[in-house]
Amino acid sequence: MLRKSHYLLGTVFILVLVIVDGFIIVEEKGDPKNMVWLDGGSFIMGSDHGLPDEAPAHPVNVSGFWIDKYEVTNAQYESFVTATSYVTSAEQYGDSLVFHTPEGRSLREIAPMSWWRLVRDASWRSPEGTGETLLSQAEHPVVQVNYADALAYCDWQGKTLPTEAQYEFAARGGRDRQIYSWGNQPIHHIEPVTNYWQGEFPVRNENTDGHHQSAPVGSYPANDYGLYDITGNVWEWVSDWYHPNAYSVLGSRNPKGVKREESLDPAEPDLPKRSIRGGSFLCSENYCQGFRVSARMPADPESATNHIGFRCVAPKRSNRLTALWLD
Repeated sequence: MLRKSHYLLGTVFILVLVIVDGFIIVEEKGDPKNMVWLDGGSFIMGSDHGLPDEAPAHPVNVSGFWIDKYEVTNAQYESFVTATSYVTSAEQYGDSLVFHTPEGRSLREIAPMSWWRLVRDASWRSPEGTGETLLSQAEHPVVQVNYADALAYCDWQGKTLPTEAQYEFAARGGRDRQIYSWGNQPIHHIEPVTNYWQGEFPVRNENTDGHHQSAPVGSYPANDYGLYDITGNVWEWVSDWYHPNAYSVLGSRNPKGVKREESLDPAEPDLPKRSIRGGSFLCSENYCQGFRVSARMPADPESATNHIGFRCVAPKRSNRLTALWLD
C-alpha cells in the first residue's frame, strides 16, 4: 500500500512538472511591463479621404500582440547601449539630419525638404548636435536612430518593430474609420491631445502646447487602448518597406508590406525606403497632418533624424492548458 502511494505521488509530481514546464515553454515572449496586450481582430485600414498613399480603405485582420505603452525613451536606450556597447549609425558617421527653420514667409516660398541640415556630432546623445546632455531629456523619446538602430534595441528586448497594420490597428484604439486616435473631431485645435506643430510649417511654430520639439512620453492623453503618443510627438519606424500603392496589392491577413526590391518612393525611386507612422512635432495642418491615424510616410532606413523614434511589439503564445496538447 505504501509503495502504491509513493507511485501515485510520483506520478502526480511528474504530471505537475510537465504542466509547469508546459507553462514555461509557452510563456509570452518579451517583458509585458509597460506594454499593452491587444487581442487583434479586423479593422478598416487606410482612408479614402486622406493622401493618395492611404487609399484604398480596406479590411485587414491582425493577430494579437503586445505593444509598448510608450515610445522608447532616451533612458531606456541608454540602458541598452550600456549593456551592449552598441554604437548607432549616426555616431559612426559623425553627423545626422536636424530640422532648422528655413528662411521664407510661407511654405510656398521654400524648397521642399530644405529645412533639413546635416549637423556634425548630432546623435541620440545630442539630437541637435549642440552638445546638450540627456539629463533633462531622459523621458523624451529617443531620436537620431535609424531603422537598424531601432531594430537592434527591440531585438535586445526580445521584441521587434510593428508592421504598418499592427501600428494602425493600435493607433485607432478600436475607433474604426475615424480620422484621429481620439475620434473625428479636430479637438487638437483647442485641447492638448497630441504633440504637433501649431502654426504654419515650417516658418512659424506658435508652440501653444509648451513643447517646441518632443515632449516627455506620456505628456498627452492615451488613446482608448491605453497607448501614449501613438500619434504625434515623433514619427515611429515600422517594419514595412514603403510603396504608395501597397494597399492595392497586399493581402488582408497580417500584411507585412512589399518586398525590398518592390519599395518605391516616387520622389526618390532608386532608394528603397521603410514606412514611418504616427506623425511628429513637425506635422502641421498645412503640411503632412501626420497625426492622423491613416497617415504614412517613406523614410530612408539608413538615415536618422531628430523627429523619428520607435516603439516595439511582441507576440504572445497562449499559456492555456489546452495549448499544451493542441500546439
